[in-house]
Amino acid sequence: MNDVLSALIPPLVVAAVVIIAVVKLFRSEAGGPRQEAEPPEKSSEASSD
Repeated sequence: MNDVLSALIPPLVVAAVVIIAVVKLFRSEAGGPRQEAEPPEKSSEASSD
């Protein structure tokens, strides 16, 4: 049983790192345009008042 676990741990660690990297990349790409779109709306509202 210990041999099986020792053989599976490195691929599981690599898979976890890849998944975390993909999630971070996806969040940064999805969050970018939304944050950039908000300031022009606020400035246009401020200029129209």
